[in-house]
Amino acid sequence: MSVDVAAWDPESADARAELDAVLTIHKANRARLGPMPDTAFRDRAKHRGLLLGLVDGTVAGYVLYDIPRSNQIKLVHVCVGEAARGTGLARRMVESAIRLHPRRSLITASCRSDYGIDGFWQSLGMHAASERPGRALSGSILMNWVKRINVDRGLDLLESASLESGLPIAVLDTNIIGDLFSPPDVQRDHREEARELQADWLQPLVTFVVSGEVDNEISKNQDQAVRARIRADSQHLTRLSTLRPGDRTLEHALLAATDSRLLAKDPSLRKDVLHLTDAVHAGADYFVTNDSNVHLAAGGWNLSEHGIKVVRPHELIAALSPDSYMSVFRSNLIDDGDLEWVDVAYAEPGLETAFRVYDAEAKPNVFNQRLRDLLAKRKRIEVQKLVDEQGGLWALAAFELDGTTLRLQMLRAIRGERGSTVAFQLLRHFRRTAWDRGATRVEVTDGAISVTLDAALRADGFSEATPRIASLGPATAPAAALSLASAAEVVLAERRRWPLVVQGARLPTYVIPIQPRWATNLLGMNDGLLSLRRRGLGLSRELVYFSGSRIEPKDLPARILWYASSDRTTAIRKLVARSVLVDSARLPVEEALASFGKIGVLRKSEIQGAADKVGKVNVIRFQDTELLPRSVSRHDEIFKQYVKDRVQSMQQVDPQMFDDVMARQFDERHKA
Repeated sequence: MSVDVAAWDPESADARAELDAVLTIHKANRARLGPMPDTAFRDRAKHRGLLLGLVDGTVAGYVLYDIPRSNQIKLVHVCVGEAARGTGLARRMVESAIRLHPRRSLITASCRSDYGIDGFWQSLGMHAASERPGRALSGSILMNWVKRINVDRGLDLLESASLESGLPIAVLDTNIIGDLFSPPDVQRDHREEARELQADWLQPLVTFVVSGEVDNEISKNQDQAVRARIRADSQHLTRLSTLRPGDRTLEHALLAATDSRLLAKDPSLRKDVLHLTDAVHAGADYFVTNDSNVHLAAGGWNLSEHGIKVVRPHELIAALSPDSYMSVFRSNLIDDGDLEWVDVAYAEPGLETAFRVYDAEAKPNVFNQRLRDLLAKRKRIEVQKLVDEQGGLWALAAFELDGTTLRLQMLRAIRGERGSTVAFQLLRHFRRTAWDRGATRVEVTDGAISVTLDAALRADGFSEATPRIASLGPATAPAAALSLASAAEVVLAERRRWPLVVQGARLPTYVIPIQPRWATNLLGMNDGLLSLRRRGLGLSRELVYFSGSRIEPKDLPARILWYASSDRTTAIRKLVARSVLVDSARLPVEEALASFGKIGVLRKSEIQGAADKVGKVNVIRFQDTELLPRSVSRHDEIFKQYVKDRVQSMQQVDPQMFDDVMARQFDERHKA
């Protein structure tokens, strides 16, 4: 049996006989085609809108279509005689119509739902985009079916805008659409979780789209009002093109990889595979669904090779949690957990999810390939991840020592609030690593810098051009030689040229006593008796201390020399660390807690204990803390020269004390 399609030519010798054969088929199937007078039929046919379906050379079916001014092909009739059904003739005719009009991007059809042939339109890869009342006296619904065509010649403008934005693409399953857009009185178990996808902060970070199969499933809802509501409210979401029915290779592969018992239990998985197939062909990063069976089936689908993950709404939100900025630095997010660097031996699956920068690494395999390239150079490049006690990821870095330059070829911090906290400290950590290895320069050559890390690099004095560069040291230099005219310039220079310490700056200087138990938490101080936790990043870059002192430093920034005093278990009585004092205010305890509690490590009871008789506490905000390699005892001549009495509360001292204390610290190897 041969099956063929030909365009009807009104000028051919057989035109009259062919048209009569078509009209005969039309009349035999008029009940499902809708009314059309013969004259209207002939008129459309004469305008080159008629295709003949031939089986063994005999007219067995036809397609009648219009070519309106809009960029579409409008199917008016698709009809196959009863004897030729099941031969694939209808599909062949529609494909021919598309092939004859390569510049058209949309094919449409309208058909009453009660005709029972929705499956045919779906088999062509079309979806029910809308509906309207039909003309039947008994009442009917006319479904409007659509499909994007000729996608190999380029997407339409809407789909291009969505898929080529550079943002990660998340394809929403029908159950998510129902959760988001069903009327409030419709009970939905996952509505609250799904609605978090509409959060304002998330919208600039992802492109939400759907497969056209969503519309097909919406059309099955028996409540016309609910159907209309969901369809109308979801129209802003781009509908993906599909390769069905021309290419079903992936669809069949996924079904073959699905546990047969699961498929027997839930036949709707076949529909879910259609959504997922469209998502893969569109290059999507995520398929978002709350269907537990889809998540079970995904375990056997090997989706990593397609660069897509099946996730629930909360998992997508976690993956795309926005980078926070420096202004929301929260030191307590780090101080509450032990962190350490661990060597990375291979491209572990969780690394891409945690550290991929979406606007620079469009697909997961871009990140993974970069990581594999670095791991292949393990003789000269160290690749490490920063983890907590539970194995949670905090940072990822790949670096090498090239002469006097420490080069960071990958530098990543996790997303969200913790990420903003990590980013600032991460840079100080690698400055310290570079200095300890004899380097005088740090370069960040990673081409995928997140917004948060970029802000941290700028704040830490790295150059804005690529590579991002920071020069280290010298260890010490006079303020006059550096042409620094103000205290602010001194502090900025010391941050940007760490570990530089400016001599002769004459910044106001304060000695602040702190009990050993607090010094351990706040300063990371370890006197050999107190256990110092492993620190993967070193000291927090900004913290607060609550003091009962009535002194309110006004001339800022200033120097702090921390004096570890004694408590019931330990007596230290030494200068152990230095910081930069950036702010001071005397506040009621409750106000101090509300404003600064999240960047301190003391408990409420301890803060209340530091308050004076009227319930006020002095809030000392400080940053860039450094432990003194050589502590200075209260019995030392330097100490006794500048501090005459016992150190029971904060006191101001001569700025020369700072210079004298620091003169003891400098390593001869790093002097200018």
